Amino acid sequence: MTGVLGAVLAGGASSRFGSDKAKALFHGKALIEHVISRLRRQVSDLVVVGRDYPGEASIPDRPAPGLGPLGGLCAALHHADAGGYDAVLTSGCDLPELPLDLRDALGEGSAFVIGQPLLAVWPSALAGVLDLHLARSSDRSLRGWVALTGARGVDLGPIWNVNRPTDIPPVQ
Repeated sequence: MTGVLGAVLAGGASSRFGSDKAKALFHGKALIEHVISRLRRQVSDLVVVGRDYPGEASIPDRPAPGLGPLGGLCAALHHADAGGYDAVLTSGCDLPELPLDLRDALGEGSAFVIGQPLLAVWPSALAGVLDLHLARSSDRSLRGWVALTGARGVDLGPIWNVNRPTDIPPVQ
């Protein structure tokens, strides 16, 4: 196995946002475009999870939609494992200024950014473990998954994410 698969988890309902957050504009580009651009620089290949997105490889959540971020992560881990990737570097679609050195900052093994557990690296060998967790537990939280795996928290300081339309600064 070699390489890291980048995965943009984009299957959420955007309920707090009120419309499709991934397509919201920031500096004239959709939020998801910013994330794709920044993540692609740090990985061997990239996939959008939970939605079709023009021009990008896309996969559905696994085992089914509606499981929150863990359904997207499960799909990405299985896709990475089947494709021969060592790990998956994940981001939500609402982090348009994610660090350009995220992969290096997280290091090896399971690690996440403190305060932003969607920004994480996961060994692809965890695919089966997440399958079992989703089948046996009702806990669908990223924090629960982090605790289960013993992932390391890495402090990268505050990282801006978009939850509501008012989080996007007006065009100057």
